[in-house]
Amino acid sequence: MKSHCAGPLAALVGVLLIIALGCGAEGTDIAPATEAPPSVPSTSRDEATPAAPTPSAVTRAEMLESLTAKVILPGYMDAADSMAGLSRSVDALCSSPSEAALAAAREAWRGARRAWLRTESYRFGPAMDRRSISLVDWWPIEADKIERNLASEETITAERVTEFLSATQRGLSAAEYLMFGAGSDGLSDGSDSRRCAYLQSVARVNSAEVSGILEDWQGSGAGFQPGSGYAAYFDGTGSLALIDSDAEAEVVRSLVFQVRAIANMRLGAGLGIDTEADASAIPTGGADNSREDLLSQLEGIAAIYRGAEDGLGLSARVAAPGLSNTGAETDARMLSAIESTISAVRDLDGSVVGQLESNPPQVRAVYDSMKELQRVLNTEIVSLLGVSVGFSDTDGDS
Repeated sequence: MKSHCAGPLAALVGVLLIIALGCGAEGTDIAPATEAPPSVPSTSRDEATPAAPTPSAVTRAEMLESLTAKVILPGYMDAADSMAGLSRSVDALCSSPSEAALAAAREAWRGARRAWLRTESYRFGPAMDRRSISLVDWWPIEADKIERNLASEETITAERVTEFLSATQRGLSAAEYLMFGAGSDGLSDGSDSRRCAYLQSVARVNSAEVSGILEDWQGSGAGFQPGSGYAAYFDGTGSLALIDSDAEAEVVRSLVFQVRAIANMRLGAGLGIDTEADASAIPTGGADNSREDLLSQLEGIAAIYRGAEDGLGLSARVAAPGLSNTGAETDARMLSAIESTISAVRDLDGSVVGQLESNPPQVRAVYDSMKELQRVLNTEIVSLLGVSVGFSDTDGDS
């Protein structure tokens, strides 16, 4: 609130009192910072600047707006751009086949996969509603059916891929099979036009689907008006908006599900924790990309938890002293667990699948770090933020 001096100017006594006592300094409205709006502590008139913001100033709304604007939307923009780049590279390969063109298309595939996997931490909303995973990146594929499609005389188009082929015959994993598997040399020498047509169709479907997710978030797709997309609904800035506690819970649950899948259903199954070892539990193909895949997923987890470099993530909420007197310690444990897991993956001497066979202790180190991350997330952070998850979602956290 602004304070203003007032008094009858005609009254000499009033004037003298004002001169003697001094007018209270007129307060200044302090515009909240984009990243972490500060609380405004009481200050004396002699202080030139307000006190530095504290973590307690971070609200759900501020965190959600920052995550949406600085992590989620840029993440889907990158994924959409990368998928479009893959489609262009495949078109260039098919129009002018060469070893160099195939190498460029393969590199574009790696970039598209990296960008897509980074969005896994926030694949709620449009991606879930559209069931995009069935079009973009289903695992496992069915190589025998892909081969039958290659041998068939049916014309392969993007429409056919979308409408008539199952999830196991399309998406990034199917593209990997076509680009890196047996017979892929027919792409570089121009001898396998059917494989090229199949690959082009898959790439176009992927590009269209990820662009559709982005448009739904932005509010520029069919059925949305500018400013009324899922982003405005999710971060609370739209006329219709999700309750901020529900939106925060959505973010936390998405991490819980993802971490559980990686730790228990991928790494744990691959190592044979509580069951017979099964390396096929970890998605991989001719590109042998499982190490890079896991790093991309962890980068997405880190982005949601830490926030952008100049923004806010879940960390700001967890560490805020106004929320819990143990939050800072929990936040430090979570940040440490994320860093330890990333470091363990980077320390692998090869792909995750390859190390399962040649050096299982290296993969076990990744698993142990991932389980600590899971424990902190599913027991400490879930409780601290008051998020409700099903028992099966936190199964194996202790």
